[in-house]
Amino acid sequence: MGKFSKETQKQLIEHARQLYVKGFDADTVASILRISVNTVNRWAREHNFERSKRSQLIALSEIRRSILESYADMLEGKTPKIKPDDAAKYATAFERFSARKQVLTYMYEAFELLTEQYQRNIQKATTKQEKEQALADLQKLRANMDIVLNNLTIEVLGND
Repeated sequence: MGKFSKETQKQLIEHARQLYVKGFDADTVASILRISVNTVNRWAREHNFERSKRSQLIALSEIRRSILESYADMLEGKTPKIKPDDAAKYATAFERFSARKQVLTYMYEAFELLTEQYQRNIQKATTKQEKEQALADLQKLRANMDIVLNNLTIEVLGND
């Protein structure tokens, strides 16, 4: 751990947590982040990745999906999973975001979907070379995504 700055270590732990929550094993997380498997396992214990996995918050996309599924259920005469009052509350809360916050939310969601596709490509790789190339591509993508999201987050939070 001594070779990472505090900020770098914090970012790596969070990336490791995100990958772990998405179902990647310690070996794959270590390969993606270019750290040792022992470090990933230690962080998983120290930062309770399992708890994070179990208690992962519902993303806005999942809330929207639930609302749309409930609406479809209502159209089909079924009992909706979400009550109309609850759906209205979710919609109102979402509308309260500024336009930039909505853009930030959508960008983060799109980046996560793109990352998940890269991760599926890594898992589907049949040769070591394909896996290493996919890992390298994901690492470059994540680095650029982090820069874009960090800059936009600073801009959004600075303008409110």
